Amino acid sequence: MHNDPAKEASIGYLVHEVARLYRRRFEDEARTHGITLPQWRALAVIQKYAGISQVAMAEKIDTDPMTISGILDRLDKRGLIERFPDPNDSRSKLARLTPEGEVLVRTARNVGDDLQAASLDGLSSEDRRVLSAHLIRIRDNLNNLTTAEQKEAV
Repeated sequence: MHNDPAKEASIGYLVHEVARLYRRRFEDEARTHGITLPQWRALAVIQKYAGISQVAMAEKIDTDPMTISGILDRLDKRGLIERFPDPNDSRSKLARLTPEGEVLVRTARNVGDDLQAASLDGLSSEDRRVLSAHLIRIRDNLNNLTTAEQKEAV
């Protein structure tokens, strides 16, 4: 007698596995373009927030400013971004994409769209809507737990 696989795996495990597999597929594709996934993520943030500072970017990517510094150095050397002085803080530099960086971001978006389409194959538009709504609810519940724990610590 075969058990229902959906009952065998916890939601947390399945979410982790899906995220791991998404990341692996993106890393494989990023490698074909000669960059790393963190570099690809940095390019997407720079595209969305042109003129972003290193500190702000570190917050958006959820990493430390020193790690971002190394990523930006490599992107700059490849000609994918350019750095320029922050007019409001002489110690800070801001980043924006070069035309070559813009092309790579568009490529990344296409890869993401293709990966999402492939991963959702077989799900109806209603299934997709419900899945998205449930994942948002889970995310919000987890964010609220963190907030409650932080309040208790104060």
